[in-house]
Amino acid sequence: MSTAAVIPCPADGRNLRGVLAELLKLEHIIGGLVVAPDGLVIAANLPREVQAEPLSALAAALGRELELRGPRLRRGTFPMAQFASVSGAAFLGSTPVGFIVLLGEPRADWDAIRTALRRAVGDVYRAWAG
Repeated sequence: MSTAAVIPCPADGRNLRGVLAELLKLEHIIGGLVVAPDGLVIAANLPREVQAEPLSALAAALGRELELRGPRLRRGTFPMAQFASVSGAAFLGSTPVGFIVLLGEPRADWDAIRTALRRAVGDVYRAWAG
């Protein structure tokens, strides 16, 4: 008789670290994090020069604002925002457990990133809200 425990695979969207890890595989994504609504870092993989705590606090504040304004702006079911500058872009997606933030290089394919983030947010919604 074996005493080895069988660890079940988490359902899609339940493993937030796994969701982030998959998004970080996108071309020209340099980092990202998952943040609880109160700003607590759930998972992070960021470049050395980016500190998780200030970014998570900003993401939570922006995410709450996005959720409040999203219905008035008729943005659909999955509130999402993109912030761009000459040094790159940040993408923010809202989920039932918090926010997903991705940091991209200037040459990143923004449409591909938005599509992947939308899919990931949908996976998290189905796993946690349903």
